Amino acid sequence: AKQRLKFYRDQLELDYQLEIRALEEAESRVLKRIESFDAKKKETADANGRSDATKDELLEINAGGNIIFARRSVLTQIEGSRLGAIFSGRWDNRLQRDN
Repeated sequence: AKQRLKFYRDQLELDYQLEIRALEEAESRVLKRIESFDAKKKETADANGRSDATKDELLEINAGGNIIFARRSVLTQIEGSRLGAIFSGRWDNRLQRDN
């Protein structure tokens, strides 16, 4: 009975180690994809925006003929919003300008 228990314990340990190895490999693949995504994101931001954009920067916005001044931090305070994406600085070179 002890040998059978040892056999099953060893088998469970082996299965556990294989599962850990598979999870580590999957994690490695995910981390590589994230790294690749971040590199593409930076490349796109560099090509279309300004990497030196600061949150304290005062922006002049022509909204329907009305000139509005707002800090970049106010326009981007809701992360993930359309307004936040537009005024994050990543797309500054692509924004339509009046002048």
